[in-house]
Amino acid sequence: MKEAKRRGETYYFTGVPCKHGHLEPRFAVNRRCAECIRQSNLERTKRDYWIGYGDAEYKERKRQAARTYYHQRKNYRHVETRRRNEKFSRVATEQGKQQLKRLRLEAQIKTIDSGVKHEVDHIIPLVHDKVCGLTVPANCQVITKAANRRKSSRFDQDKQSEIQLRLIKKAPGVGG
Repeated sequence: MKEAKRRGETYYFTGVPCKHGHLEPRFAVNRRCAECIRQSNLERTKRDYWIGYGDAEYKERKRQAARTYYHQRKNYRHVETRRRNEKFSRVATEQGKQQLKRLRLEAQIKTIDSGVKHEVDHIIPLVHDKVCGLTVPANCQVITKAANRRKSSRFDQDKQSEIQLRLIKKAPGVGG
């Protein structure tokens, strides 16, 4: 038994019958044989243990509770789905949408080439206490999944200032 517990096994077999005469594997947790536990479970279910479990009235109560639960939360579920979908739809131009598709494709290609999962990450997080980023190509980068999870929704002001300066320099001049 100790050896089976040490190895993390569920059962062990001694080859010796239990006190009721069953020659079955025993559970490593409590040393009881599988047949004894099966029989005690059958006895327990025959007693008053499950009264009201399978009758029509009980089933109808459960159905009604499920309906109520669903109706109370259906709008919430739709809002969450809409927010999740909007997360990637806030793109100003058709050209921006194409660039985002290219970034997603680049992430897939890097995943296939390296064997390490890559994702599209928002440089300025979409959800943060101080800032709110957008899903635009200038705010997205391809990084590994692990790095994206480490970064999470963190925001570093110094790094962000450098990125903003680069974006301002790349922006086309206004003709006049």
